[in-house]
Amino acid sequence: MKALLQCLSFTAALVSLAAAAQAGVVIEQEQRDLSGEVVMGRTVYYLEPGRVRIETSNEVSELVTIFIAARRVVWVIDRSEGTYYELKPAEVERMRQRMEEARRRMEAELAKLPPQQRELIEKMMEQQQPPGPSAVSVRKTGSGEKFGEFVCSRYEILRNGQRYGEVWAASLDQLQIEPEEFETFRALARFFEPLGAGAPASAALLSAGEQMEGFPVRMLIYEDGRPLREERVVRVERRSLDASHFTLPPGLQKAHWGQ
Repeated sequence: MKALLQCLSFTAALVSLAAAAQAGVVIEQEQRDLSGEVVMGRTVYYLEPGRVRIETSNEVSELVTIFIAARRVVWVIDRSEGTYYELKPAEVERMRQRMEEARRRMEAELAKLPPQQRELIEKMMEQQQPPGPSAVSVRKTGSGEKFGEFVCSRYEILRNGQRYGEVWAASLDQLQIEPEEFETFRALARFFEPLGAGAPASAALLSAGEQMEGFPVRMLIYEDGRPLREERVVRVERRSLDASHFTLPPGLQKAHWGQ
């Protein structure tokens, strides 16, 4: 009996260790106006090795993005509509082809316009288009800067050579992020790379993270050379994450991108 109890105790210890190994990190960000008084939106990241969940909410939408690295699949859930999109590499490639076809049609139509009008429209389109990963570069501008409890390196994000944002990044250990979890986070950015400038703006910023050391804890987003809004980390928590965070909830209707 004593040997059995010892065996059970050892098994329980292994189970406990396994559960700890499956723990992940939860990071919550707030988007605020420059006064810091008005919360414009929230983003919550759930990271664990091989899986990412990102919840974004603001006054107009409530979206959830789930990435399963082993399956190379992304689900984008629109909670307000009760729908979801499923993206795999083949679908991303089809999206790239459709955007390329649309770009060619647009260029053909623009070619019919007088040069001055065409130049004006092209400039407006460039300003409105979010930066793709290939258009974004990063330059380190400082180190050892304090932001709240974090010690950060400071980076300038450039879009086609123009300032698009500033980032204060803290080392992974300050946010309790394991290297395997961060690598999964970066894999999500690489998933969207084929879309280039058509990738979600968040994917471009994730791609910029490849050129930075650490995780962004503060970000200033610029428009026309001036700060527009601020994003900052307000909560970090390491805990076990329920498997339901990384599965599709029941009752959603599947939608197709572009419809």
